[in-house]
Amino acid sequence: MGAQTNLIRREREKDRHQVGVTEIVELKIQSVNLDNSAPNAGRVPVVQIDVCWDVSNADVVDASGKSVTDPDLPNRGWSRYMVANYRYATAPSDGWRVASGQDLEQAPCADS
Repeated sequence: MGAQTNLIRREREKDRHQVGVTEIVELKIQSVNLDNSAPNAGRVPVVQIDVCWDVSNADVVDASGKSVTDPDLPNRGWSRYMVANYRYATAPSDGWRVASGQDLEQAPCADS
């Protein structure tokens, strides 16, 4: 997530922001591990989720509202997220946070 955080920070410094919506087209749970045996050592419940996203109704614009999005970028793609709950013992249902994420190099999901 460090690279994504840095990218967002750089875009904000340039007065760029997203308009429109990113749609989740498909979501696949790849694994679930509810081991909470050593939360202080980082062994906490983790769920691995693959998400197919669609940004055809979204754009990144500069301060004047002009698009800065590369028109050759695909509108759909897959990302894998690890979602963890570091407070599982006290907040099993509402303590989940994205711990990491990466884009996947695979064919985008099909149009619905």
